[in-house]
Amino acid sequence: MQKSVAALANKENLERFKAVIELEKFGPPATEFLIKALDDDDRWVRYLAADALANIGATKSVDSLIARLTDTDQDVRFAAAAALGKIGDPKAIPDLQSVIKRDNGYVKIAAEEALEKFPK
Repeated sequence: MQKSVAALANKENLERFKAVIELEKFGPPATEFLIKALDDDDRWVRYLAADALANIGATKSVDSLIARLTDTDQDVRFAAAAALGKIGDPKAIPDLQSVIKRDNGYVKIAAEEALEKFPK
């Protein structure tokens, strides 16, 4: 795992997003590194980190994913909304509802689909 963490931290590595994909394979032990990746300068690192956190069921990442719902990149906002739906923490409901009111088409759809996964 340390090799992947080092590759992600190396800002000269133009393919740091691949380190995120590798970190996901380590499952929950990679959570803290993936949460940190949500704040990366590279939008694809942020996007893939959101997806990886959802795939490993990282409930500790909910607050960080909620923060990404206002990311400058719409792909990252989309991934964050989808990830929150997959993780299923009801804490995200108000923020997902807010996305529906303010965001563009496909991010809005991701938030709607995420909300459908929560029990009524």
